[in-house]
Amino acid sequence: MTIRLAHPEEITLLQDMRRAMTLEIDGEDLDIDVRGWRDRFTSFVAGLIADGEAAFFVAEHDGELAGMGCVYKLRNHRSVIYGKPSAYVTSVYVRPEHRRGGIARAITLASIEWARTNGCVVIRLRASEMGRLVYRSLGFTPTDEMELRLTT
Repeated sequence: MTIRLAHPEEITLLQDMRRAMTLEIDGEDLDIDVRGWRDRFTSFVAGLIADGEAAFFVAEHDGELAGMGCVYKLRNHRSVIYGKPSAYVTSVYVRPEHRRGGIARAITLASIEWARTNGCVVIRLRASEMGRLVYRSLGFTPTDEMELRLTT
């Protein structure tokens, strides 16, 4: 297994894995429920990478993509006012047939190293139940953040 940066031509495969991840976690089919998400996903990721503000990692096993994960710098008051950049890890997903082999851990470690190299002082993420053990083993802890979900 190799962890490497994603190639631009792999964006459709990354979109497909993002859709599979969302289906698995909460049953939402992005292709049906969130029209146009693929174009926005591509624009968001490609824009951040082009600006040097993100990295999208993939795990390659026997010539196929087995997993993925993205890390990007957040722009918030702490990064802008205090000069303390933070990063956000997202879309860490491993295809079911490749799980329990350390791929999610390796992708997250690559993301942590990218954040460290890019001057970040904290890394945030949202964890599925399945991912919590991986993230805890790497030193992630729950924080005092709160969330209010607004309905539209």
